[in-house]
Amino acid sequence: MKNTGNFLVLRYSLVEDAQTSLDVSPLPSTKGAAVLVALHGDREFEHHNVKYAFVGFAEAKPTELYTFQIGRYFVGKVAKLRTAHVGEKVPGDIIEREADDWIPLVAVFDLQEQYIFIQRDWKFGTESQVTNALQAGIREPVLAKYNYRVFIEAKTKTAEFWSVVQSHKRIYRLELKLISPNILRTNEKAREALEELKKLYSQDEISMVLESESGNLVIPQEPIADYVDYAAEGEGKWVLVTEGDRGGKKTHTSEEAAIYVELPIPTEEEIYNEGQLELETGLPAPGRESSDAGLIAQVIAESENFDRNHSR
Repeated sequence: MKNTGNFLVLRYSLVEDAQTSLDVSPLPSTKGAAVLVALHGDREFEHHNVKYAFVGFAEAKPTELYTFQIGRYFVGKVAKLRTAHVGEKVPGDIIEREADDWIPLVAVFDLQEQYIFIQRDWKFGTESQVTNALQAGIREPVLAKYNYRVFIEAKTKTAEFWSVVQSHKRIYRLELKLISPNILRTNEKAREALEELKKLYSQDEISMVLESESGNLVIPQEPIADYVDYAAEGEGKWVLVTEGDRGGKKTHTSEEAAIYVELPIPTEEEIYNEGQLELETGLPAPGRESSDAGLIAQVIAESENFDRNHSR
């Protein structure tokens, strides 16, 4: 693994559904391991009439060179099916035919901290398209087995939010969407407030909207900072509407503050060959163990960096 790729950092939450089925399994002792029911088995699914697949997911195992917690990290690929038009040369003509073209992205799931590191590729789609596809693919199997809904959001930098606030004279709207408490290491004040509301209303998420038609909206540090910190851990998202650069209004979103990291990946040829082999067999490609372990070692280093910087 000599190449590096740009990875989007996501976090998933599990929120218990109010409609309880009689046939429900208890969550695993490691709550984040609930997603494995969706990842295993070379499973295909559709989202907005597009076919996707979770391919070759397997536990990353420690090696002599790389040591880490057993059973915590799973590595595989998330693939999107496109139709490619291929021109085939025949005597005296070129005949066009359609062929399947799977676009694979390397993905790492940290079951303990509920992180997802997923490779970026413009051919697959935008960050929001990737996130929505992942959520759609994971949510149904987890809900069916455990009666928990899965929510996936980007981990973001809180500094970007305050940079927008401080650099604009007019603020017309602030919208915060916050997922009900799920991840332990989030802002405690916001977590406690949302837990109390959860007891009263059993909500999956909360939307908070503040507006000023004149653009004189005030964004105080307290209590907004607590909720922005909470969202930054992957438990929500925000939207700010300010004056535009050349008049009018401009919308800023937490997606613009998403965190990306550089992680080691195989070469394009290796990715293609591995992806095709795993799509055909549904099993991890041979010889992947050492490369997966090296990838996890870098994931751990990046995760520790998150803890030091607290998303700022």
